Amino acid sequence: MRFSKYLIPLALTIAVVISLTLSVVLWTNPANYRTNKQTAQSPQTQQMIKPKRYVYSPVQAIHTNADGTQQIMVNKLVNTVTEIKKTMHNYRSPRIKTLSKNSRVDYFRIANQTDSIMLNYSDTVSMRTFNAIVSNRFRKLPNIKINRVVLPTNNSTKLYLLYDKNFTVYEVDVKKHSLKSLNKVLQMDMRTQPASFRLLNNRPAVYVTSTVQMQPYKYLIDRQSDDYYVSRLLNTQDSTSVNVKRRKNMTIYGDQSSLQLTFNSRNRMAEFSDFRPNHNRRSLTSTINDSYKNITKLGLPMDNVRYFSYDPQSRTVMYRTYVEGFPIFKTSGFGTVSTRTLNSSAQRTQFSLDNPEVPLPSNKGYVSLPSTETMLKRLVNHGYNLKDLQKVRLGYTWKKDATSPLLIDLNPDWYVYYKNQWRSYTVLMNQY
Repeated sequence: MRFSKYLIPLALTIAVVISLTLSVVLWTNPANYRTNKQTAQSPQTQQMIKPKRYVYSPVQAIHTNADGTQQIMVNKLVNTVTEIKKTMHNYRSPRIKTLSKNSRVDYFRIANQTDSIMLNYSDTVSMRTFNAIVSNRFRKLPNIKINRVVLPTNNSTKLYLLYDKNFTVYEVDVKKHSLKSLNKVLQMDMRTQPASFRLLNNRPAVYVTSTVQMQPYKYLIDRQSDDYYVSRLLNTQDSTSVNVKRRKNMTIYGDQSSLQLTFNSRNRMAEFSDFRPNHNRRSLTSTINDSYKNITKLGLPMDNVRYFSYDPQSRTVMYRTYVEGFPIFKTSGFGTVSTRTLNSSAQRTQFSLDNPEVPLPSNKGYVSLPSTETMLKRLVNHGYNLKDLQKVRLGYTWKKDATSPLLIDLNPDWYVYYKNQWRSYTVLMNQY
């Protein structure tokens, strides 16, 4: 009884001491708080981070029928690319050989062969990257570069890998496997678009051969505070303290040594500069691997983020958010994230602070866009030089919604890579 008399006051005293101690620690070293907070967020972060096989996935599937007609398999009711990838996990005993090189005839003969499905990457990838799609079954094959994969639906022992730059065709022989699941994808309820695969300015390209019907969307965006990214990117073992500078619409955070994080409140963009030594390796595989590590540090929602392009001159890798298999473009032409290796002591990551997350019902009907040939002819008639146009893409234009800062409108449009810049077809037509 005598001990229990002092038990409650003693417990209260201990609780007060612990509380004061923790308060002092937080006041004197807030970085510890940021570290603990970051650790607490790790389950969420793990959920947002996607494996390479998702981020570096083909973004388009084209089916060539028995009669030679072709159609894009649009990701509407079912993600056809994902379903096709599921059928590519059991290749055994792969052997590769170069079937042809620098031959457009042979290249298009394989690409457009009947009874086949062609998976298209948005830009060049290496075998090491593609290997993730086939459950690491091709790890012993040479680290070649590819743009497309052709899967015969009537031949269970072969597939073909295409490299656009020099019209190279690789044949991969595998042990006989079942084609049942691959052909089953063709029976799924999906929306298709007539197309053809041919040359555009001496480059392989997918032409849409009829008017396109595309659905506009309204999206709720994911918007994180500056503190979220400061905590994730600047709170490292090397950093001691973080200073802040403000210049008009720019807020600049730095750790006084090797890291800098800049926020632009006007265009809702951020740039993270890392001036610590890096491997500075110039190969495509190394650049993509380093880029992947950099984008996973951001903690962005990546459910629909895909690899979009690689510029070997500047070593810039671009990623975009995709809707129904079509990329989103902002008015600036920027995507979701880009990473760049400047030299052996500087890397830079640019990213959007706002990212589409939840689709909302839209009362807008389908939008009609012209076929590829009609679109190109109209551009030429408006004075644009077709020789300055390198690529074309169907996509969505990001536009702020007038009703809420947390909503955006995604409007369908053609995009052309004109004079080394992605430009909206609608904007180009309205300029003259």
